[in-house]
Amino acid sequence: MELRLRKSWLQRELRRVGVFTTSYDGAKPVRFSATGYAGKLLQAYRILGGVPEHTMLLRTRDKPVFKTQAQGVTVQKDATTSGGFSDVYSNGRRERGTQRFDRDIGIQIENLKRWQLESVKFKRERLEYKIKRALDYSDQIQQEIALIDKLLGISLGSFDDQLTSVEILISRPESANVVQNLDDRFGLDIGKPTDFTFDDAEERKSTYKERGT
Repeated sequence: MELRLRKSWLQRELRRVGVFTTSYDGAKPVRFSATGYAGKLLQAYRILGGVPEHTMLLRTRDKPVFKTQAQGVTVQKDATTSGGFSDVYSNGRRERGTQRFDRDIGIQIENLKRWQLESVKFKRERLEYKIKRALDYSDQIQQEIALIDKLLGISLGSFDDQLTSVEILISRPESANVVQNLDDRFGLDIGKPTDFTFDDAEERKSTYKERGT
C-alpha cells in the first residue's frame, strides 16, 4: 500500500517538475524541450535571449556519455581487442588530459562581463542551474518510479521476493541479530555461536543462550 501511495505521489511530482526530451544529431544537440516547471524554465531562458541548444549540453539518462571504440580496433567474439587508441567520447568531446581550465581566457572573460555580472548571472547562470537541477530531479523521480514498479512486480528483486529471502534468513537458528524471544526485545540475550566439539554443547547452548543448529 505504501509503495503504491509513494508511486502516486512521485507521478504527480513528475508532472509538476516535467519530463525532458533531448534530441541529438550525433554529438550536436538539436532540440531541448520539457513539460511542467522545467518547460517554463526553458521558455524563460529563451525569452531572455538564450539558446540552450547552443550553450548547454543537456543529456537525459538514456543518452549516457562513454568513450567510443578506437579506430582500427578489431573486437573479437571472445571480447579480446588488438591495437588502437581512443580519445573521443560519445558526446564528441576529446580527451583533454589533466588540463581543465584556461586561466588566461578566464580572467579576460571575467573582466569583460564584470560590468553586467548580476544581469548575466540572472539570465544565464541561475536559470541554467535551475534547468539542470530540474533535469536531475526529473531523472531521479523516474528512476524511483521504475524501482517501485520492480518492487511491486513478481520477478527476482521484487518486494515479495526480498521479503521471502529475509524470512528464510530469520528462520535460521544461527541468525545473530534476529530476536526470536519476545521477552528479549533488544536482543541482549543472544550469545555466541555454539561450539559442538564440546561434549556438553547442548547444555552450554541452553545455559549461555548460544546460537547454532
